[in-house]
Amino acid sequence: MIPEHYWRILKSWYWLIGGIALACALIATAALPALLSGDSSGYSSSVTLGVTRLVSFSGTTAAGEGDDEAMASYTTSIAERGSSPQFTSILKNALKAKGVTLTEGLSFTANEGLFRITIEATAAVPNDAQVIADTAAEQLIADTKAEEGRIALSLTSTTDQQETELLARLSVVYQDRLDRLLAIGEPAVRQALADFVSRGVGASVTADYERLVEDVARISSDPQLAILNTEAEALESQLAEISAASRDFSTELLQGDPVSIVTPSETVPFVSGSALKARDSAVMGLFAGLVLGWIAANMLESTQLNLRMKKHREEEWDTTLTSAGSLFSDD
Repeated sequence: MIPEHYWRILKSWYWLIGGIALACALIATAALPALLSGDSSGYSSSVTLGVTRLVSFSGTTAAGEGDDEAMASYTTSIAERGSSPQFTSILKNALKAKGVTLTEGLSFTANEGLFRITIEATAAVPNDAQVIADTAAEQLIADTKAEEGRIALSLTSTTDQQETELLARLSVVYQDRLDRLLAIGEPAVRQALADFVSRGVGASVTADYERLVEDVARISSDPQLAILNTEAEALESQLAEISAASRDFSTELLQGDPVSIVTPSETVPFVSGSALKARDSAVMGLFAGLVLGWIAANMLESTQLNLRMKKHREEEWDTTLTSAGSLFSDD
């Protein structure tokens, strides 16, 4: 419960407390936002990039087709590249050539669900903010394109080398297998051919020929021929895989940039988040006013109480003196 003394102060001085609180709220609403914001106002420019594809050593993944999880991770890695010291150094040099100094207000935000990257730059001058955002976007696109080119070149070079080595080895295996067939003799080959014809010829000539060689190896009980035939099958399978990988990295699939501008730069004025809203300032001023009003009311109440006590003592003293004077008069 509130003590009676406080209730008395509140009833007597509510008008003073309310007036001070209202005055403080009005003053805070007008003064605090301007005082706290200072020179924090400036301009913000943003550019949105879209990631269209991912090129890795396992193949090409297009946005919306394939592994969305890999595309989301790739989007994040590109945004993290933008925040790296290496990229910042390159960007500073590019901006220096344009007569603009890079400020600390530069951020890269990845949206993994939409494969988007938002670049936001802040500066005191609107043109500087736009130049920083546009240059950062151009540099990030160029870096990603260069990385894709290096991966494609490395894969193509590796693929060509592997294909050459496999073809050379396959040629040797084919010749060894043919020599082995000739060494086995006509009877075993004739019997295997008869069995092959009786089973019917399939759609794949290569597969049919390999089955024929298997029959010859089985009939002649020649393990070396079976080994050569198995090795030829393995080499042919590897060549097919390399051919499929080469198609994934064909120039037709790599047209355009892997990252492109979805939303061009937009520059708007802004006020730093340190500035208070009018409502927040009013609430702060109101609370401060209530505290000040309560303190003032207590001080005035205490002053009035002291004055009343002094007056009361003076009245008692006058009464005492009057009574004493009357006694002396009677005597």
